Amino acid sequence: MTTTTCAWCSAYSTMIRRGEPSIVSRNDMTEELEMQASHSCSHCKKLSIGTLWSEPGQYSPDAISEHHWNSNNASINWVPASIGGRAFPDVPDHIASAADEAYQCASILARRAAILLARGVVEATAKDKGIAAGQLHAKIEALHGAGFVRSFTRDAAHELRYLGNDMAHGDFVETVDDADCESVLNVMSEILNEVYQGPARVARMQAKRQAQSGL
Repeated sequence: MTTTTCAWCSAYSTMIRRGEPSIVSRNDMTEELEMQASHSCSHCKKLSIGTLWSEPGQYSPDAISEHHWNSNNASINWVPASIGGRAFPDVPDHIASAADEAYQCASILARRAAILLARGVVEATAKDKGIAAGQLHAKIEALHGAGFVRSFTRDAAHELRYLGNDMAHGDFVETVDDADCESVLNVMSEILNEVYQGPARVARMQAKRQAQSGL
């Protein structure tokens, strides 16, 4: 069974193949076939195109079997691609939307864009808390000094700053991999959690307790 998160409706769905796959290219050195097939989402019925390579040496019509597509589900590339964001309900909208967009960029492998947005989210968070003076380094230190973030979160934020600094100034020589991008997004999320999400959760718990006890 071929499954994925549908880019149209965002449901995790069975993708139903419509017709036989087409062979769109061949790699004669590795004896691999590149195949494409149209699929419809079992939830919204809209069409997506799945692309899959056969195994090396599987240079035959057997490569297009239903079993091959089902057993290599994770290797299928889909067009349109599923875009995954992340909600930050207790964060001001203008910051939460940028953080969500950073995750969306990462989901389509736009890693540099994700890192630059995450860097911007940290700076916007500082400004929202009245910390507007100085470069990002000074803003991170001020967030810590004001008690908004813990010491190790401050240190992690500086690592985020180091990674994004060259790109922020137009230097794109160094490559960025998935691990770099994931680390940066984790730091951004932790900062948002400490500055906004965590305090909001505590406030809700306190309000509920006070309402129940009448205190």
